Amino acid sequence: MGQPQLIIWDWNGTIMDDMEFTYWIENKMLLDRGLKSIPDRAFYLDNFGFPIIEYYRKIGYDFSVYPYEELAAEFHDLYAEGYQTCPLKAGVLKMLKDVQERGIPQTLLSASEQSRLLEQTSFYGVGEYFGELLGLSDDFATSKVDRAKAYIRDNHFNLNEVIFIGDTDHDYEAANAVGCKCILMTGGHQSRKRLEACGVPVVDTFDELRALLFSD
Repeated sequence: MGQPQLIIWDWNGTIMDDMEFTYWIENKMLLDRGLKSIPDRAFYLDNFGFPIIEYYRKIGYDFSVYPYEELAAEFHDLYAEGYQTCPLKAGVLKMLKDVQERGIPQTLLSASEQSRLLEQTSFYGVGEYFGELLGLSDDFATSKVDRAKAYIRDNHFNLNEVIFIGDTDHDYEAANAVGCKCILMTGGHQSRKRLEACGVPVVDTFDELRALLFSD
């Protein structure tokens, strides 16, 4: 693939291991409203996606009864109360350090709201690895495509030397929209089958990722 000149990382599910916590919150919210829970983790991995409002329709919410804005606010309140219990993905700190030591700039691009992203990266002590921390302006987790396009445009990167790493097909969509390469990782918020459907490299571990990125 050739050593990149910039790596853009996704946060949730790629660096932060929060799938189980997210799955628990979503089931709690459904059950608290007397609705059916998500059938199982396989259903979650096969259906989770962006924009989140469409995924919420899939799991049974009627927005005329439960306005999406209220659901989003509750989710983020519950998430803020307990995200500290989530670990980072196994091997990610070594990976971030390796990339930094090679002198390759790293940027974090997330569908999380900007202040929440700053709080979470500060808690985990990983902010030092990133030149930019790019979140969204609200809690509705619509799309990070426009954020990605603006960042690439404003910084005049050579797109052939930029790699986007994430755990969902939306990460592929963001990479594809700006014209950069993409690698997807399992163990996040979507199934391997869905990731493979994007037609880009899919890896299970950071050792596999390292082998793809670096030839030495």
